[in-house]
Amino acid sequence: MDRQLLRVYLLELAGSFAFVTIAAGVVCVNHMALPAGQSAGVAPLTLHQPGAVGVALASGLTWAVLVALLGPVTGGWLNPAVTMALWLWGRLSTTRAAWLIGAQLLGGLLAGLCLRYMFADDILRSARFGATHLNLLAYPDLGPERLWPGLGAGVAIELGLTFLFVFAIFGGPLEGAGWRSGAVLAAATLFAFPLTGAALNPARWLGPTLWEFFRETGRQPFADAFVYVAGPVLGAIVAGWCCFKLMPERPAGK
Repeated sequence: MDRQLLRVYLLELAGSFAFVTIAAGVVCVNHMALPAGQSAGVAPLTLHQPGAVGVALASGLTWAVLVALLGPVTGGWLNPAVTMALWLWGRLSTTRAAWLIGAQLLGGLLAGLCLRYMFADDILRSARFGATHLNLLAYPDLGPERLWPGLGAGVAIELGLTFLFVFAIFGGPLEGAGWRSGAVLAAATLFAFPLTGAALNPARWLGPTLWEFFRETGRQPFADAFVYVAGPVLGAIVAGWCCFKLMPERPAGK
């Protein structure tokens, strides 16, 4: 393998690792509770929970910085759905796209491993490793007998938000793609965090979810997998068509 390409794949892996670590880690922090036996006069951890606004800011700002630094360099944009859309619309070769997607998924998996040693077991079980899942309180009909209504709503949310997210990247000059898409990600998280978790990125979902197998959470980790694969991929493909076909004069990146 060419050494320049190897550096590109390592940068994509490192960027995906950093993003998933922060995005999933802040969800774990949000689940932390007051430790037993804490002395009086010490601010409990519950007073430092970031809440939905904190989760949105952490995800959006981290994404904005990483994409501004790495997106135009690697061409993968730290998101398998985006990479797949670029490949489908002829912006990436098959080999390069496959390697970039592999690096992104591996980065997410390593982020889940890192979280394993950052938080106590009870926090990881409660937060489900910070993975994104359909909120059963928002979709009470989601279950073995009535699975589709909740999944359909989840796919629609992830598809629509990913469309806006990817359109923010490629719908204008690439110089501002990081901050535009970071703002969309923050807004999407504020809206969808209590619904689907606002993944918009299969690597963001898959990395932490795989580690749920090692901690008993009382739920099937992949019961809602269709939402976080179909939604982002379809949303990215439609957004790519709008940017690369309806707006061909816009810079499309590598």
